[in-house]
Amino acid sequence: MTARLYLAMVIALSTSLIFSSTRILGAETPTVRDTPAPKTMLFVGDSFIYYNQSLQKHTRKLVQSIYPQDAKRFFFKSITVSEGYLSDHLISAHGMIKGYRRKKMRRPWEVVVLQGEGGEPIDEKISGQFQASARQLDKWIREAGSKTVLLMTWAYKDKPEMAQPLADAYTRMGNELNALVVPVGLAFDMARSENPEMELYDRDAQHPSLLGSYLAANVFFATLYGRSPVGAPYRAELSEREAAFAQHIAWKTVQTYFGRENY
Repeated sequence: MTARLYLAMVIALSTSLIFSSTRILGAETPTVRDTPAPKTMLFVGDSFIYYNQSLQKHTRKLVQSIYPQDAKRFFFKSITVSEGYLSDHLISAHGMIKGYRRKKMRRPWEVVVLQGEGGEPIDEKISGQFQASARQLDKWIREAGSKTVLLMTWAYKDKPEMAQPLADAYTRMGNELNALVVPVGLAFDMARSENPEMELYDRDAQHPSLLGSYLAANVFFATLYGRSPVGAPYRAELSEREAAFAQHIAWKTVQTYFGRENY
């Protein structure tokens, strides 16, 4: 594809996204809108993060491709428990949350990302457990001198009705903890609405496909760094069309969720 054709495709896609309608806002509005622009970040969650060689890897490579002059300074890691609830990390993650070691020195993470098991925040039987675990982990994160960020999970492929309850649950939790929320779930919902042919899910209809993980990475970049990922060189081995779609959906989601006047 020529550079001119790719640019035309990007402009056309951008225009269609700007004027399309989507189900994006619910009863809850985020109160935390800062852009910490971290160079060090720890992801704490389950296989939603681990899939496709890990969300932290794709986020780091995306950030490095946009800020190549600082590429060596970005250090992201993850700690995941397969099919784990957030409460599982009360046992396993405390030491990692305290910081990381570089050149024989322990340093605090700038940001620690918390992600609950897929439907955990909206399951009546365990949502209280999710909330209590988030509060405890947030306490440890703040004691370590870091900032808490919540990863809003997405609806399962065959249960799109999960999207808005999850968005509201994560937004409420973020507001309570005074923590930034990364609206990945709403980006999945918007992407499905805009182009159902773009496959965001693995065969189990819950975990992300490579495109789903790449979309999540773009939402992280747009949220944490406060700028558009459109045109980013890193594409995670996706086609130019897929990458352009994910970049635009991510940017539009973040602008809408936080308010366009903030970007």
